[in-house]
Amino acid sequence: MSAKEALMWDVNNGMSVTMAAEVHGVKRSCAYKWVDRYRRLGLAGLEEMSRAPEYSPNRISQTLVTELVELKRKHPRFGPAKLATMLEVRHGEHVMAASTAGELLARHGLVSKRRAQRSTGSIEHRPFEVAGAGDSMTTDFKGQFRMGNNAFCYPLTIADPFSRYVFAIDALASTEMAGAMAGFERVFREFGIPRQMINDNGTPFCSSHALGGLTQLSRWWIELGIIPMRIQRGHPEQNGIHERMHRTFKDWIIDHPRANLRAHQRSFNLFRSEFNNVRPHQSLGQKPPASAVKPYRPFSSRPGPFEYDTTMMVRPVRSKGYIQWNGARIFTSEVLIGTNIGLLQIDHDVWSIHFGAVRLGYLDGLAQRVQNRLPERLQAKITAADHAG
Repeated sequence: MSAKEALMWDVNNGMSVTMAAEVHGVKRSCAYKWVDRYRRLGLAGLEEMSRAPEYSPNRISQTLVTELVELKRKHPRFGPAKLATMLEVRHGEHVMAASTAGELLARHGLVSKRRAQRSTGSIEHRPFEVAGAGDSMTTDFKGQFRMGNNAFCYPLTIADPFSRYVFAIDALASTEMAGAMAGFERVFREFGIPRQMINDNGTPFCSSHALGGLTQLSRWWIELGIIPMRIQRGHPEQNGIHERMHRTFKDWIIDHPRANLRAHQRSFNLFRSEFNNVRPHQSLGQKPPASAVKPYRPFSSRPGPFEYDTTMMVRPVRSKGYIQWNGARIFTSEVLIGTNIGLLQIDHDVWSIHFGAVRLGYLDGLAQRVQNRLPERLQAKITAADHAG
């Protein structure tokens, strides 16, 4: 059964189109389009319609295709976006879109589509792709260490996973939010804001006790238009490029002991300058990160309010983190106080909770509470539908 047929099976058996779209990992507009075609044309309406033009003046040459395939075989872990950018750097001009590179690699059996992952709530732990320079940032606290004065130093690092450029290494006295936020604001003002911020599940990026793991820092990111992307717990290799930089940085710290935070900050600045401007990287053709870094979107310290889709119900989060729901007060999160959240109905008595473009969790209408995971009865319903399909 194809993905389209599976979606139609669910819709024909009583599932709403909105929920079916969520379950099968497609946009609602796409799901409604499939439903409309099926009702007009039957199964024939689910067949993929060719989008190929009769004549394409921009057809990719066989030479470029061969070059792309060779690059993929040389860098098997690189995705289409990264390979397309490498071709652009090599030729000095734009040669193909990332989507085109993906299609060409698929024809040669060099990429496979990821199975759509069903959300279990929270800011999702899911595979991410870096779409070239100026797209994403990674961040972490390198493990704390004792300085010469016997106090601890907590280095906060912020970098670009594509160019390897390190934007900041801040010598901080703790992992508290105030110091981290000051460092991020300085980086955003100088370099701009990324589409996504890739980080682990530690403080101050994530709170295990809050809805969606939201903290004041990640709330601020979302308000700026940044999507927090969390790696899976216990899998630092998912942020491997950042971790590799940390290993080099650790050697520097061992070789350059200092007495206090101020002295270490001067040392960190020297490391960052050498790492960015001098140290060659194999992935960059033995060039330093400064040769590949690009600007991000402009930073605005006063982002506008969120506008939610008309299919959502909007609720203000009032004092102590409560919303009004069907005559009851339901606690969401103190982090959300003073904001509006969007509620999208995905089943008869279940709504997904959205803060801007990010889904934080679910509202269980029967239990009258919010939670990070889908209610068990809905999970069972989805599982039963999968087995029946």
